[in-house]
Amino acid sequence: MNNQQRNAKLMKASEWAGREFADGSAPQNRTIKTWILRGKVRGAIIDGKVYVYEDQHFGIPQAVSNTVMSLVAASV
Repeated sequence: MNNQQRNAKLMKASEWAGREFADGSAPQNRTIKTWILRGKVRGAIIDGKVYVYEDQHFGIPQAVSNTVMSLVAASV
């Protein structure tokens, strides 16, 4: 995990879904929870509530996202 990933903040899953999906197309929190548990999206379940790290973008594989963040960090 690089520095940017360590500094990423959690946001409510519903807010993340609203950012990543078109109006009326956002998945339910239980779907996002499943994605987190399967490692498709980086997030956390805290006291039953679902959160996603703000640096996550749907449709971009985690490995690609990690590589891009590493390159950006190295270029600074």
